[in-house]
Amino acid sequence: MEFRLLVATENSEFGKTLRELTEAARAMLPIQLEVLHASSLDQVRERLATWHPDALMLDWNPAQANMMETLAGLLADHADLRVMVLLPDSAQEYREAVWGAGACACIPRDRADPEWLQAVLCVMNRARDREARVRSGVR
Repeated sequence: MEFRLLVATENSEFGKTLRELTEAARAMLPIQLEVLHASSLDQVRERLATWHPDALMLDWNPAQANMMETLAGLLADHADLRVMVLLPDSAQEYREAVWGAGACACIPRDRADPEWLQAVLCVMNRARDREARVRSGVR
């Protein structure tokens, strides 16, 4: 079974870093990882409507005053989606609010490395599989 990850950042330079990060994590994963990228929130919404990823890795844009509402809205529309938020140093005070809005993982963007991503994706994959078994009545 594969795990689908949507990676979103509006910063094209950091987008290159995220591509390298996901490729390095993919090499270490015991599961197949399919990755799509988005460069805007509109593109995130489009991808969510058609592709149905298991997780979203969202690069925080502190300039957006409504980021918490956006995050909560994405999760309201896609209840099974797991969200990881990458926070820049300038936005660390939002960490608790990100958790409160429904993110299941949050890390300063300069500390996100392949081992962290691999571990988070493995945990999310196991949780997804366990939830599917519970829904089907199999333990």
